[in-house]
Amino acid sequence: MLIVLFCALTLAWMALIYWFSANNGRESGEFSGNILRKLLCVCYPGWSSKTALQKEAVIGRFHTFFRKCGHFSEYAVLGVFCRITWALIVSCMQKSRQRHSARDFLLPALLSFLYACSDEYHQRFVAGRSGEFRDVLIDFSGACLGIAVVSLILCLLNRKPEYET
Repeated sequence: MLIVLFCALTLAWMALIYWFSANNGRESGEFSGNILRKLLCVCYPGWSSKTALQKEAVIGRFHTFFRKCGHFSEYAVLGVFCRITWALIVSCMQKSRQRHSARDFLLPALLSFLYACSDEYHQRFVAGRSGEFRDVLIDFSGACLGIAVVSLILCLLNRKPEYET
């Protein structure tokens, strides 16, 4: 049952990424710009005392970086979901498995990479958007971080105590 849940979460997250990518360039830019404005209201010292022109200049400086962080983080979540789903599949197939293998990292990473490639390809057909290999690398890096964090947690949870009483 847990496998079905995480498969569904993974597919739902992929659908959300697809939906974000299907927004045209103007809509996507406005969406991320509005989120950035809200964050800057909270995090940027003296934001409320800035003029509208100064605020737009600050947003202009941070907007691209903020969008790339969005790529990274949405794929980090995808990596987490892919890695957990893979761990659940493996645990059902091999009840007494003790060791982790490179395959446990590589298969979720490959799925994330292929999805990032398809996502960037899809964006080439959306008005005002482009598919960039740089974004594939950013996406893949985020996915690898998510996969590595889950892998580390699983290794720590599966460790046997060094001494037993």
